[in-house]
Amino acid sequence: MSPIRPENRARYPADWLRIRERVMRRAQNKCEECGVPNYQLGGRTRDGRWHKALPLGERALRLEWPSPGTHAWCSDGKHEALLRIVKIVCTTAHLDHTPENCDNSNLRFWCQRCHLLYDRQQHAQTAYTTRRAGRAVGDLFA
Repeated sequence: MSPIRPENRARYPADWLRIRERVMRRAQNKCEECGVPNYQLGGRTRDGRWHKALPLGERALRLEWPSPGTHAWCSDGKHEALLRIVKIVCTTAHLDHTPENCDNSNLRFWCQRCHLLYDRQQHAQTAYTTRRAGRAVGDLFA
């Protein structure tokens, strides 16, 4: 499954998967902002610090891990906390929000949290525009 919206797919270069792989290797498969490894299970404290999930126990000679969305014990190596479990999924972000610009200096490999924090102003503007457009359509039929 690709996080690229279907309406934007044509804006990405034909070698996008190779470019994404290059950025992921540069980042050593970790978020380039906070350093959390891609696909790791764990949780964040209110101040944003990452704690890796601790195994629930062993079953059939394999460690059993908590599921995303549940609460479980996590550790940052010094402290333990009962946190909501998430699975980190890093994506490749365009700093200028232009998919055609695939220069290394414009690309970052970020976890969900860091990507959303970077994009929060753009998301707020998009939400405002969407709400405003919805109200305008409603006015046509009032």
